[in-house]
Formats: sequence, C-alpha cells, structure tokens
Amino acid sequence: MKIRRTLIAAAAVALFVPVVACSSDSSSNSSTSTTVTSGEQVTDTACPFTGTVGTTSGGKAGTASALGSISTSKDGCVDNIQLKMGSGVGAWSAAYATGPVVDASGATVAAQGQATLVVTLQQGSWSGSPAAPTTVLPVQLDYVKSINVVNGPSGSLLVVFGLSAKKPYQASDSQNPAYVSLGIG
Repeated sequence: MKIRRTLIAAAAVALFVPVVACSSDSSSNSSTSTTVTSGEQVTDTACPFTGTVGTTSGGKAGTASALGSISTSKDGCVDNIQLKMGSGVGAWSAAYATGPVVDASGATVAAQGQATLVVTLQQGSWSGSPAAPTTVLPVQLDYVKSINVVNGPSGSLLVVFGLSAKKPYQASDSQNPAYVSLGIG
C-alpha cells in the first residue's frame, strides 16, 4: 500500500510540474506592449547577445509620445538605452538606416560610426532640454557613439543612434511607466 501511495504521489507531481513550468506569472505587468520583430534573430559571437538587425515596432497607435529624457547604461557587453516618455508610448519603429537619415527640413542628420539605427516615434515630440534637434552624449558605451534627437517627417520624432558597427539589438516598450527600451550587443 505504501508503494502505491508513493507512485500516485510521484505521478501527481509529474503531472503538476509541467503545468507550473508552462503557466504564466499572474503578477506580471500587463501594461507592457507586445513588440513585433521582423528579420532574422542573430547572435554576435563576440558578445553572447541575441537580437535582430531587422525592423522592430510596437507602441499604441493613435497615442502621442512625448520623449522627455534618454538614459544609457552598460551591462557586460550590452549597451542599454531607455527612451523615457511622458504619459504613454505611441506607435514606434526601430530599423537600421540604408541611406542618409533626413530630418523634417530635409537636412541630413550626422551620426558617428559605421552604422545608423533609427527609432521613429510616429506622433512624437521632444519635451527634454535643450529643444530638438539635440545631441545626447552616450556615457561609456561600447557600440553607441552618438545619439541625436530630431524632428522627423510627418510629425514624427527621430532618435538617431550612430553605432561603431551594425550590431544585433532588442527593442521593447512599456506603457506604465512609459518608455521604449533598447539593448544593443
């Protein structure tokens, strides 16, 4: 009888463990938006980081994005950037530029480095200081050499990253608190 109870208990545990492993955490923040990525996922052999070099997008269509500040940090071989918004994150996209990046006036935006990654906030404005166009100096980052914030075409705001090379990146956003986050490695 004792062996039978042990087998029943083991079977119950075996059935329970996969359910727990596959269940989601009910305390997760439901305000984080889903990010859509197109393009292949790539891993840089010099840095154990997996991301894309394709286009990424997210945010909430019809919502204006008031970019107030940009913070940068480094975690191992990954450059982290957070675009902090006012009250919400509107539609945005991130992609490597295939040609010169131009602002709302048609002027070319200067970027340092060999590659240019552009985050476009569709209904974006810059509420930081000084007024756009402005340059944010990256602090001790490996790949990000310059960050420029400029008014883009059709009421958009462009955040233009000059990179030392075309590196895989990950992008995501959150509505509360409102930000777009980039990891570049």
